[in-house]
Amino acid sequence: MPYLVYCIMKAPVVGDLPMTGVTGKAVSLITAHGLVAAISELDSMENAPPVAELLVYGRVIEELFRMQAVVPMRYGCFLDGLPAIHRVLAEKQRLYEELLKELEGHVEMGIRILLPEQGVKLQPEAQPTDGCGYLAMRKAHYQVRDQNSLQHQALMDRYVQAFYGLQCKHRTETATRDGAVILSLYYLIPKSQVSRFRETFQRVVEQEGSKTLISGPWPPYNFACPETTPEV
Repeated sequence: MPYLVYCIMKAPVVGDLPMTGVTGKAVSLITAHGLVAAISELDSMENAPPVAELLVYGRVIEELFRMQAVVPMRYGCFLDGLPAIHRVLAEKQRLYEELLKELEGHVEMGIRILLPEQGVKLQPEAQPTDGCGYLAMRKAHYQVRDQNSLQHQALMDRYVQAFYGLQCKHRTETATRDGAVILSLYYLIPKSQVSRFRETFQRVVEQEGSKTLISGPWPPYNFACPETTPEV
């Protein structure tokens, strides 16, 4: 029987249970080796569940996170049977203990910066008709791309520096969607610093003038290393 794993916590867990999880199944707490795995028994492994079920999954982790520190799992972490859960807790005991100690009393805050598409564009009638023109166009394209990359990195560096002293760790990501650039920054901060973080964010946005969104506090998804994910 497959079990869906929500998160790992330190034993004992003190809080309000029972709790309903994905597909209406009860959330159970399995204790072993000083750790607790929050799980639900499912009929089958679903790699791409409906959005509504993903929201339920996230709410379960958030509710447990309000009780104490958690190592959150991304959806899709399944283990086949209770013996497999006990085995994982035994094999990764030290890793989970060290990470939970680091995450205790901390939350994740996110910042997303939306930048317009930038690059060299030519109208159809202005397309080069010879090799030299094409190479010149490509050179200009890469020059603009490199310049934009440096500007994006400088912008992220300013955001990182602005929160220096509030954060314990940070991560950055750059993605492109429909031609626009999305810069994502994730911060691991003490719970006591959330208000100060938001105040600092407002000041930085006013200075930078970019289209920026803030989110959190969240369970620290982006600070749970890949090694924490159990293997089926």
